[in-house]
Amino acid sequence: MKLFRWLMPKAQTLQNPEFARQTGLTSPTGTDIVVDPDASMRISTVYACVRIIGETIASLPLHVYQRQNGGRVRVDEHPLADLLGVSPNDEQTSMEMREFVMTSLGLRGNAYCSLRRGGRGEVRQIDNLKPQHMRVERDASRRLTFTYNEPNNEGVFSGRDIWRVAALSSDGVTGLSPISLARETLGLSLALDRSANRMFSNGSQTSMTLEFDHQLTDEQIENLREQFADNYAGWRNAHKPLILESGMKANAIGMSNADAQFLENRKAQVVEIAKWYRVPPHMLGDLDRATFSNIEHQSIEFVTHTIRPWLVRLEQSMNRDLLTDTERRRGLYSQHTVEGLLRGDTKSRYESYASAIVNGWMSRNEVRNLENLNQQEGLDEFMVPLNMAPAGQADEPEDSQATSRIADAENAALMIEAKNKTSEEFAAWAVDYYGRAASRIEADLGVDASGYMQARVSRMADARTPLEAAHEAAKHTLEDIEALT
Repeated sequence: MKLFRWLMPKAQTLQNPEFARQTGLTSPTGTDIVVDPDASMRISTVYACVRIIGETIASLPLHVYQRQNGGRVRVDEHPLADLLGVSPNDEQTSMEMREFVMTSLGLRGNAYCSLRRGGRGEVRQIDNLKPQHMRVERDASRRLTFTYNEPNNEGVFSGRDIWRVAALSSDGVTGLSPISLARETLGLSLALDRSANRMFSNGSQTSMTLEFDHQLTDEQIENLREQFADNYAGWRNAHKPLILESGMKANAIGMSNADAQFLENRKAQVVEIAKWYRVPPHMLGDLDRATFSNIEHQSIEFVTHTIRPWLVRLEQSMNRDLLTDTERRRGLYSQHTVEGLLRGDTKSRYESYASAIVNGWMSRNEVRNLENLNQQEGLDEFMVPLNMAPAGQADEPEDSQATSRIADAENAALMIEAKNKTSEEFAAWAVDYYGRAASRIEADLGVDASGYMQARVSRMADARTPLEAAHEAAKHTLEDIEALT
């Protein structure tokens, strides 16, 4: 029997930095401090990086879609839509579950969740597992098996029953722990924290000598040392005046924080740790190199180069582990919505919206949806770039096209200005705008538009806010223009 066991292929344990730590294979860093994921969370920069990435991703809308006719539709009735978007189990919300997954990835490089499936193989429940208690192996048939060994919670799972996400990997299956890779950097940061604590506990000075012009007895020296410690040592006694008598002289020994560049070293550690997580320093409170003009672009780069790769990892692993083969063949997939993170300032957004509408690749209702505004009837048509008329009206008479063009341009201007001006500013803008609009109408349509400004301004007379005034005027734009003709 032993011979046959020896001949049989053995299970292969994949490399896992977390298990190396648990078995004592991780040695102290150069600062003689052992760094593990739990200890690293006491470093404010690590905590902030993990929290920023985790909360950002966990708070994004996550939906299930199906590809159809070259496009896609949301499939809200699919069981996975509720698990990923609302609650994966009886104890957690979607954000809590996904935040735990991202925290596991940020600290240990791996995340695992157990899956409970229904009779047709569909996922009905998702439960988090702690990656430090998971061992990943390949069985004799080269398939992955997962052995979980947490106190009071043990089990062996097949690949079908596990949702796994791996960070940067050296074996293609298990991820590398960022904490293990950055252990020397983090060890230095912990050492600086401990040094700062000792420094301030001793009154912010390393030591001090008291000098006398005569010799003291052992008893006098001990009494003086105790009195000095009671009255002048510690942060509570910092900056108290030092009283010297009997020819006593006090001499401080050692360098100050500034001389030793102590504070500079601690600040440098913030940037160094931020590099490991690709988090812009300004998001961690370091504004030394931040300016008004570059913070927005750094934030967009954070979404593009930090958040997006994580989203791709999550989505591809979801599609692999949470959907059945049949569902994938039907074109089902899950995806986050990131447009909100990429929104620029108000002026830039409105300019991009105007370009999208004019060039015919977004409808006005799609723009309203991005701005969290209710849909409006008649705003689903795409515009023809040449004349901004609805696509179905491209063959209408020229006068009709011109009338529609003027009305659409006017309504777009109304909405943009109403959102960015006070009541007084909007009223002044409207008088000036309609004075110029009357001239354009006369030139384009060849009609007398001398009373157009008064007619349009009167539409807004009873409105309480600029936005209400704009909506009221927009209802009658085409009607008022056609009345002139």
